[in-house]
Amino acid sequence: SNCNTATHGKVNPYWTPFRANMDYSFIFYLVAALLVIVGIAGIILPALPGVPLVFVGLLVAAWGDGFERVGWLPLVVLGVLTVISVIVDVIATVVGAQKVGASKLALLGSAIGTVVGLFFMPIGLFVGPFAGALLGEYLHGRQLGQATKVGLGTWLGIILGVALKLGLAMTMLGVFAAAWFF
Repeated sequence: SNCNTATHGKVNPYWTPFRANMDYSFIFYLVAALLVIVGIAGIILPALPGVPLVFVGLLVAAWGDGFERVGWLPLVVLGVLTVISVIVDVIATVVGAQKVGASKLALLGSAIGTVVGLFFMPIGLFVGPFAGALLGEYLHGRQLGQATKVGLGTWLGIILGVALKLGLAMTMLGVFAAAWFF
């Protein structure tokens, strides 16, 4: 039985024997590109796991050609860079806040301020963590000078973390490109 005439003997003008062997790598590359783009946005928008999404996107791209261009060694390097980025993410904010003596309320306020700031993009993204840390520290100690210092320290820690994660993501893209093309 011919697949082209399987439906009541009528010929399907869209049928082709090549459809069964279609190359789906384009779909892999499209999904990979979307994951990398969303991942890079996630580095700046703290609600998304930025660098891990970039890693998954690059993994999907490598998978798209059966890991022929990008093998296990570059993927291990990318995985290590991803783990480093998660550590940087946690440490940068905490170190920035601790350097100026932030309380637990300031750290909580910074996290809440970050989430609230997402609703007031793009300015809220920068003002939210600072305002949250400032308010949290003010509620803790009722000293505006110390609260302002803590707010700035926390904000600088977040900015440093974003810069380091962007650098790591660009390094990951460079490692992937080098493995892909060379």
